[in-house]
Amino acid sequence: MTVEEWIEKYKPVNNHLDDNASWQDEDGNGAMFETYEKELLHVQEVRATDPNKVWTYCDSDFTSGTVVVAGYRLVNRIGYFITEEPWQTGEEFVEVSND
Repeated sequence: MTVEEWIEKYKPVNNHLDDNASWQDEDGNGAMFETYEKELLHVQEVRATDPNKVWTYCDSDFTSGTVVVAGYRLVNRIGYFITEEPWQTGEEFVEVSND
């Protein structure tokens, strides 16, 4: 799935904790949550109640690029996303870059 298809289907929410969050849309609203402090705590809170709405942005194990994968991961993580729509199987992923 492409990044555009993922955004359209799952609808990442804006990071309300950081006015300068990464993955900004055309209006300057960022959707990525960091891997530490209050942003990580928020992701963990969402994970506790809606685990299928948490995604991890990470270095890929399969390519030399980056991917967004369904679920909460620790290894190779860059950041997290929370979406309005839940993932279904846990196999969903988005290839972001392939360096």
